[in-house]
Amino acid sequence: AQACAQIGIRVYKVGMTWPLEPAGISAFAQGLEDIVVVEEKKAFIERQMKELFYNWPASAGARPSIVGKYDEQGAWILPSTGELTPATIAAVIGRRILRLLQSSTINTDSIQQRLRWMDAKEAEMALPRAQFPRVPHYCSGCPHNTSTAVPEGSRALGGIGCHYMVTWMNRATDTFTHMGGEGVTWSGQAPFTDTPHVFQNLGDGTYFHSGSLAIRQSVATGVNITYKILYNDAVAMTGGQPVDGTLTVPDIAHQLRAEGIHEIAVVSDDIGKWTRRRELFPPEVAFHDRGELDAVQQYLRTVKGVSILIFDQTCATEKRRRRKRGKLVDPPKRVMINSLVCEGCGDCGEKSFCVSVLPKETEFGRKRQIDQSNCNKDYSCVAGFCPSFVTVHGGAPRKGKRRDASTLLDTLPSPPKRTALERPWNILITGVGGTGVVTIGALLGMAGHLEGKGATVLDQTGLAQKGGAVTTHIRIARQPADIHAVRIAAGEADLVLGCDMVVVNDYWALSKVRDGRTQVVLNTYEAMPGTFTTQPDLQFPAAEIIAGVRTALGGQEPLLLDATQLATALLGDAIASNLFVLGYAWQHGLVPLSHAALMRAIELNGAAVAMNQQAFAWGRLAAIDLPAVQRAAGLAGADAPAHLHGDTPHARGPGSWEEHDLSGQSAPRALAQTDGSTLHGEVAAPAAPLDDEQLAHSLDEAIARRVAFLTDYQDAAYAQRYRSLVERVRTHELQRVPGSSALTEAVARYAFKLMAYKDEYEVARLYTRGDFQRRLQQQFEGDYTLRFHLAPPLLAKKDAHGNLIKREYGPWMFTAFKLLARLKFLRGGKFDVFGYSEERRGERRLIADYSATVDMLLERLDADNVGLAAQIASIPEHIRGYGHVKHAHLQEARAREAALLAQWRNPKALHVVQAA
Repeated sequence: AQACAQIGIRVYKVGMTWPLEPAGISAFAQGLEDIVVVEEKKAFIERQMKELFYNWPASAGARPSIVGKYDEQGAWILPSTGELTPATIAAVIGRRILRLLQSSTINTDSIQQRLRWMDAKEAEMALPRAQFPRVPHYCSGCPHNTSTAVPEGSRALGGIGCHYMVTWMNRATDTFTHMGGEGVTWSGQAPFTDTPHVFQNLGDGTYFHSGSLAIRQSVATGVNITYKILYNDAVAMTGGQPVDGTLTVPDIAHQLRAEGIHEIAVVSDDIGKWTRRRELFPPEVAFHDRGELDAVQQYLRTVKGVSILIFDQTCATEKRRRRKRGKLVDPPKRVMINSLVCEGCGDCGEKSFCVSVLPKETEFGRKRQIDQSNCNKDYSCVAGFCPSFVTVHGGAPRKGKRRDASTLLDTLPSPPKRTALERPWNILITGVGGTGVVTIGALLGMAGHLEGKGATVLDQTGLAQKGGAVTTHIRIARQPADIHAVRIAAGEADLVLGCDMVVVNDYWALSKVRDGRTQVVLNTYEAMPGTFTTQPDLQFPAAEIIAGVRTALGGQEPLLLDATQLATALLGDAIASNLFVLGYAWQHGLVPLSHAALMRAIELNGAAVAMNQQAFAWGRLAAIDLPAVQRAAGLAGADAPAHLHGDTPHARGPGSWEEHDLSGQSAPRALAQTDGSTLHGEVAAPAAPLDDEQLAHSLDEAIARRVAFLTDYQDAAYAQRYRSLVERVRTHELQRVPGSSALTEAVARYAFKLMAYKDEYEVARLYTRGDFQRRLQQQFEGDYTLRFHLAPPLLAKKDAHGNLIKREYGPWMFTAFKLLARLKFLRGGKFDVFGYSEERRGERRLIADYSATVDMLLERLDADNVGLAAQIASIPEHIRGYGHVKHAHLQEARAREAALLAQWRNPKALHVVQAA
C-alpha cells in the first residue's frame, strides 16, 4: 500500500456495473493521468466511463486516458475471452507504470525485474511441450457411453447435462443450447440444409423442466428429428439428485403419444422389465435391447416428423452408490480379459466408450485389461468382437494384503528443518477427480488450523467427477493476516505435489513453478485420459512431461516415484497414493506442518483413518529408502519405469531392446551373430518364461522367447522358419548398416506377430496353457464359475451387417478348448476345417507376402533407407483384431504399406525428403 501511494496508484472497485454511478467514478478519476479498466468478458464499464468522461470539464484538470481491452494504438492488452489472471493484469499495469514514471526518480527496479521474469516465463511456456490434456469423460459404465452414439452418416445435437460432453468426442454431435431449447434450432436450420434428419439428446431432468415444450415445438414445425430422451433416473451432473416430481419411462411415453408422436421406441440395458409390463405403455411403443440401438436409430432416422427414443439405463454413479448402501442388487459378475488372446485392436473401447478398459503393455504389444476397482458392471465392453472376454460369476476381486508400517515409524528419522514461514508457503496439488486431491487439501488446511497457523484452501474442480483435472491451492502462513489471496500466483509455488503427471503438464500448473524456488514431487504412474477409449494407439508422453517439468525447474530434477503402484501393492487401494505422495514430500521437509497435526487431521476426517495414516508412513519411508519400500511391495527387481529412459514398451523403436538397470541407465548390449553367439563371444540369452507381462531386455532374449512360443504354437520346424528369417535379416543389416538393428528388431517383432496368428487352435491353447488360470487366481477369489463370450465361425449367427454375433458359453468350454488345442497339428492341412475360411487363408498369405517384402527390402538396404525399411517391416503392428475388425484394420494397413512402398521405390524422393 505504501509503494502504491508513492507511485500514485488508486483502486476503485465498482459495486454496481450499470448504470455506472457518475459522481463516485468522477471523483476517483480527478488528478489521474491513466486509468486501466479491468473487467472480464467484453468492455462494459470501460465504455460507460469513456462516454461519461467525453464532456470532462476543463475545471477538473486534464482528462485521464482510459484503456481496458485495447491500448491507445488499438492493440489487445486485456482479453475478452478466457480468464484474466493476476499475472496478465500485473503485466499490463506494470508496463503502464514504467511508461508513466520514465522521468521520475522513483525506483522501479522491482517492477522491471518482475516483468522480465514474466516475459521469460511466457517464452518458456510457449516452448513446444507434450499436448496431452486430461479431458473429462463419462464415468465407467455411464449410460451415455452407449446412448450418445449415432449411426454412421447421421449427426446429433447436444444439450444440457452430462451428455453435453459428447460434443468434444468423436460422435458427430455439435452445438448445445439452453435448457428447454433442445431441437428448436433445428426447426430453423432444417429448411436451409440438405441434411434430412438429426438426433437431439435430451436428459430426463431437462425433459421434465422444459424440454417437453421443445418437443411440442418440433411437432408443430413438422421437422424430421429424433429426440433421444436419456432416462438415467437422476440429475447426475450436479450430484445425483432425483428429478423434481414424478417421472417414469411409461409417463414419458404417454405424454409424448398425447403430443401426437406415433414412433416411440424404448431401449434399455434391462428391457425385460418393460416387456413384462407392456400394459403400462401406449400400444404403439416398441421395445428393444441396448444391443439393438444402432438398428433402432437407423430406422427412426427414416421416419417423417418427430420420433422418440427413450434410452433407459440408471446413472452409473448412482448405481454404485445404491449398491454400497444396499438399495440395489450388486450383480456377482465381473469381466476379465485374457491378455494373451487379446489383440489390442480397441474394439471393446469403441463399443463401450468405457474408461475402465485400460491399456496393458506386454512383451507382445499393447493389450487391454479391466480396472476392477473402477468398473461399474455395465458389461458393454464384452460386445467387443474378440474371444478374450470372460465373465466371472460368483467371485470377487482379490483384495491386496495391507502391509503395516507402524513398526517402522519409531525408526524413521525426522525430516530436514522445515521453513520458518517468513512468508506464506504455497503448495499446489494436481490430480484427477475422484482420487482424493480435495481431501489432501482439506487435511493440510485442517492441520494448519490445529497448529494455529493461517491456512487457505482453494479447490478448482471443474468436471472433476468425470475424470477431469483437479488443482488445489494451499497457502500456509504464521497467522491468517499474512495471507492476502487464496490463489497461488505465477511463479509463487514452493511445492507442487504432482499426483497426476498429465495435470502437472497443464499450462496453469507449470506457470506456478519458478526456478530456484519450487520443488516438484511427481507421481509417475501413467493414468490414461478418457480419450484412450477411441484412440487405441494413444501414447503416454511421460518422458516429454518430465522434461517439461525439468525445464520449468531450470534443469533441476523433480522427485519421481510411482506412488500409485506402490500404494496399491502395499495397501490394496490406489486411493492411498495421494497421501503416499504427501508423506514422501513431508519427509523431504517440504510441508511446514507437524506430524502430530497431520495425523490428527486424518483422524478428524474420519474416512479410512488407518489406511491413510499407513499411506503417509509408507511415503515417508520411500523418501528415505525407496528400494526397501519396493521390496516390501513385491516390486523389487522390476524394470525401471519406461519414462526414466525414454522408452515405451508398446511403441519401441529402433534400438529399443536394451538392458536396463534400476537407475534407468541403458547398458550397451551385444548383438548376436547368426550362429547365436554375440559379437563379444558370449552365449545368447536363454529363452525366458513365456509370460507376456515380463518384458525382454535384449534382442536375443526377445527372439529366443518368440522361438519358444512358436514351437509351442506349432512345432520346432515352424519356429525355425521364424529364426532363420530374423537371422538372415540381422546378417544383412550388420553388413549393410554396421551398428544398426532397426530392421532386425522390426522383423523379429512382426514376423512373429503374423506367424502366431490366433486361429481357433491358438485361442484354445492360450486359454489352457496355464497363464490364464494363474492370472484368474491372482485377480479373483471365492467360489466362481466362468462364462466365455465367443463367435465360433461355424456356429455363430450374423447381424444385419453380416458380422458374426457373440454368444455366451459355459465353463464346459474349458474341456472343448483342451481338445481343440491338441488338434493344432491339423493347422494348414487338408483336414483343417477352420483353415478353409477366407480369414485363415488370408492370414497365411500375409506370412508369405511379408517374407517376400523383407527379401525386397534387403536387396537395396543401406544407411539412407534403413529407417524406411523398418517402417515398412512394422506394418503388421496395425493388423489387429478378429473377423470383420481385423479386416478393417488390414485395409488401413495396406493403405499405409502402399504409401511407404511408393517412397521405397522412388529413392530420389526419399533423399529429397531426408534432405529437407
